[in-house]
Amino acid sequence: MASTSIAHRARTVPAGEPDLEHVSTIVPRAFPLRLSARLQRGITLAEERFEEIVRIAPYVWEVPSCSGDRRYIVDLKHASCTCPDRPPEGERCLHASAAAWVKAKTATCSGCSERFRHRELFEVQESLTYFESDLLCRECWQGSDAEVL
Repeated sequence: MASTSIAHRARTVPAGEPDLEHVSTIVPRAFPLRLSARLQRGITLAEERFEEIVRIAPYVWEVPSCSGDRRYIVDLKHASCTCPDRPPEGERCLHASAAAWVKAKTATCSGCSERFRHRELFEVQESLTYFESDLLCRECWQGSDAEVL
């Protein structure tokens, strides 16, 4: 049985630069990804008015208008919003983007079931009351037997 070998040509890459020859097969050529104007405005709204974006039910959020005193109801599960904006197929309105951003940046405390920013929660390491990796707010953690990371 004959063996075949594949010879690779020698490549020299200047010092300090990564060898990116194979990257085009992994990363699309349109990288870095450009965000739509609606998504950018939604992220800005979420960052500026983070505390005013409130979860009122599972998947349902109340989001303030970025220009005025109105508030809109966003259902992330069904991708709907009560605002008058109708984005093109495949895009969300800025209120839905803001709600999704806040949802991604928060989690629910296993003790009181309130939502907090991730940085305000403690992960349970050992406890008789909570499971390992449960998240607790400062108040619930201080009133429990939990050891946290």
